This record gives sequence, C-alpha cells and structure tokens, in this order.
Amino acid sequence: GKGYIKVYQQDKAIYHGKGGALRQAIYTARELLADANKNYDKCEKTAICFAEPEKVDIANHIHLIVKTILDGSTDIVVPKRSEELFRQTYPIEQFHSENFANLHFNSLAKHFKGFQAENATQIDWLFGPFAFRTSLADTWLNYNGTSWDAQMIPYVRAVRNENRRISSVTIDFRHPKEMKEQEEGDPKWTNKRLQQLNVLFDLLGGKELS
Repeated sequence: GKGYIKVYQQDKAIYHGKGGALRQAIYTARELLADANKNYDKCEKTAICFAEPEKVDIANHIHLIVKTILDGSTDIVVPKRSEELFRQTYPIEQFHSENFANLHFNSLAKHFKGFQAENATQIDWLFGPFAFRTSLADTWLNYNGTSWDAQMIPYVRAVRNENRRISSVTIDFRHPKEMKEQEEGDPKWTNKRLQQLNVLFDLLGGKELS
C-alpha cells in the first residue's frame, strides 16, 4: 500500500490541550480510514495508533503493536518497553519515576477482570504509545480530558465498562539519545515528572482504577 505523512494543525478553538490534539488526530484518522475503506463498517479490520512525535523509533515496531488487533485477538494494545533499553536510553529519573507509576497502576488494575489476563498484567502506562481497533474511536472522542489522562482513561473504561480486550507487547524501543542528554540531571524535568505523576495518580489511579 501507499505510505505517506499528513500534518494537520491543531484546531485549538475546538480541541483543547494535549488531550484535544489526540482527539482531533483520532477523528481525522478515522475519517481517512473510512474514506479509504469506503465505509465505517470495514474499519473493524483496521487500527489507529498513537505515539508522541519525538518517539521516532516507534515506527520500527508498529507492525508488532497492531498485529493482535488486526488478527482479531485483542482490541487495544499498549506496547511495553524492554527493561534493558528503557534503562539505557531514558533519563535515569524518568526510568525510575515511570517504573514506580507503572507498578502503582498495575497494582490497582489487577482488581479488574480485563487486566487479569496473562498479557495484560504488566501494562506500561507511562510509555505513551497505544493502538486500538478503529471501531473503538468514540471511546477516546467522548472523553474530554486535556492532559495525559486522555490517552489512558479511555482504554481503562473500554476494558472495565465494555469488556474490551487489552494486551501488551514488549518492543525494543530506543529513546532518542538527545533527549536523555538534555533532560538527565535537570531539575526542570524531574519537576515535570512529578507533575505528571500527580495528575495521573489523581485522575487515573484515584478516580478510575480505585
């Protein structure tokens, strides 16, 4: 098939913050897929993937991330960073803060049946990228969060309320070395990590998984 990149400017009058940008991207992706497949019904056999633009290496692993969605064995996939490359290529503060958060959220999620499957017990919540069956797009479009929660809470609700299947796949993801060099040892970035944890411990941990 054809490969191409389209870049769209965020419509900030309608879509607010990071979460709004995500919803605009999902809406646009669904429309493009529907157009390419002639109708929405055929989108059941397609997937939408999200990743932050700085995570350029994710493109090398998309085929692994969407495989189980396209073969019909799951609905949502959250890739998991391999432990070795996570430690090697990320700022050390980020490695520890995100491992801590993952342990916390997985300890909460295990009380829900959908997160008890063997391939769903160790979700890499703080990684960022995820993929889902295109027919689930409304789950994200109907959530109005404007921050990191807009990525995660919709798939928690899909699993918890709609019995959707979620799974994880480990990938050998390499974080850009420039980001490690820029952020490691800088308190500005450790403060940002703390801010992120505070938001997610409240909105995700306290209000969705507890």
